[in-house]
Amino acid sequence: MRRLCSRLLIAGAIAALVAAVLVRPRFGHPVTPFMREAAAAATGRVVPRFHERARDRPLVVVFIRPDCPCSEAYEPYTHELFRAYQSRADFLGVVAGEVQEAESWRQKHGTPFGVVADVDRSLARGYAAERSAYTALLLDGETVHHLWPGYSAGMLQDLGKRLAAATGTPEASLPLAGAPETLTSGCLLEP
Repeated sequence: MRRLCSRLLIAGAIAALVAAVLVRPRFGHPVTPFMREAAAAATGRVVPRFHERARDRPLVVVFIRPDCPCSEAYEPYTHELFRAYQSRADFLGVVAGEVQEAESWRQKHGTPFGVVADVDRSLARGYAAERSAYTALLLDGETVHHLWPGYSAGMLQDLGKRLAAATGTPEASLPLAGAPETLTSGCLLEP
């Protein structure tokens, strides 16, 4: 009986080790149907104008929480989108926190676009962004064209297609390796 128990324990340990090596870690929170519906309801919402930019260029607004692993995981994909569309679209990160936290985020991650601090979370509320990794697309500078309640490979492709269509440019090929397969949101933006 002892041998059987020992063998089962060893087999379980080996299975756990194999799973730890083969299964990619997953950051983030699943996007619920309620989150999808609330994000869809934000379409057409007029949002606070808190930035200086040309109204004739699309604006991508990314919501960030500095202590959120999902924000960290999403950041490289926002850099790729920026590199692909920066000549025709504007990008802005909205960091939940103080001005120092926003600047620290930008420096730590080498964020290639501007970031602003959302000290009281009024910007997030104005956009109906509940969590980090929410992303809004504005085409006229003041109205939400689309709000994604998280990110995934499919979402990144959709945003790229919309940016290409809005700017009259060919769709860029984005590196999506490692992006979640299903829409994944980050931590709550409200403290």
